[in-house]
Amino acid sequence: MAIASMSVSAAPADQPTATQYRLATTSLPIATRAVRLGGFGDRRTVVTAIAMDPRGEFVAAAGDDQQIRILGTSNLQNIQTLTGHRDVIRTLAFDNSGQRLVSAGNDGQLIVWDRDESFRLAQRMQGTPALARVRFSPDGHEIAAVGFDNGVFLIGKKDTRKPIFECDCDDLRAVAYRDDNRALAIAGRSGELHVLDPADGKLLGEYPIHQGRINDVMFHHQSNSAVCVGDDGNVTVFETSDQQLLHRIPVTTGKLFAVAILTSQLVAVAGSDNVIRIVNTDEGFVGRTLQGHTGSVSTLAAGGGLLFSGSFDATLRRWTLGNVDSEGQRIAEGDPRIDR
Repeated sequence: MAIASMSVSAAPADQPTATQYRLATTSLPIATRAVRLGGFGDRRTVVTAIAMDPRGEFVAAAGDDQQIRILGTSNLQNIQTLTGHRDVIRTLAFDNSGQRLVSAGNDGQLIVWDRDESFRLAQRMQGTPALARVRFSPDGHEIAAVGFDNGVFLIGKKDTRKPIFECDCDDLRAVAYRDDNRALAIAGRSGELHVLDPADGKLLGEYPIHQGRINDVMFHHQSNSAVCVGDDGNVTVFETSDQQLLHRIPVTTGKLFAVAILTSQLVAVAGSDNVIRIVNTDEGFVGRTLQGHTGSVSTLAAGGGLLFSGSFDATLRRWTLGNVDSEGQRIAEGDPRIDR
């Protein structure tokens, strides 16, 4: 990654070997509530993005019909439908207060919705390339956005349509702030994790941790550890402070598209084989699997003891997490019906 004229040194070539992991033999029953997003006639809406309300009241879900549904987390009933995008919505995120929701996608628009005004459209930025991922900074003063080229946008007090950083890696898919707001992780086609200081744009390091595209990255809460998933079917845990790859966990022969943080030890990951897996990132093993989707799982979100998953099978599923221990051994049963 190059930032302005700054020159950087390459990351060390030596990499840890793949972490050995355990796969629990006890399978879970399907324990979920599922709904289909609205469509026209026989058309089914593919779920492309989910965001969990930090206050626990709503979940926002978007699809390829260019609309955002605000659903109640308790019953998955549609409370409100937001319109304004002109193409597929790829990404949604709430700020940490839950007051604002941001959406973006193929139409090159970034829209901020105001919860306190019944999710009224509060700000619209246009003219960017197609965007794949947006995230609020921990303090809510800034939004980071990346898309299908090499530009990294930081939208704050200055409404700029020009990228703040330009990455050597095209086709960026993932961006995440560390909770201390002193590191911004960016990743995409190259399989490298790029870590920047969002305050001044300084490149802190580039680390080749996946073979092929990285599709999602999230930091554990109040931690320096970034969890990444990619096309190689691996989950990697990278310590951004010590610059060490802690685990490379083989999960599937398919592709992994999404990761959601559950606890300080556990994450949920999912992708092209239709299965959600609960992974212990401290010890480096797969604990449990959640089955029920019949298409690739494209997006995950978690919070308040709930996990939400969206899929190419045109369903949004809610998994109720019980007392999840270090191996993710308990998922509370729910209603397996599909509501329309």
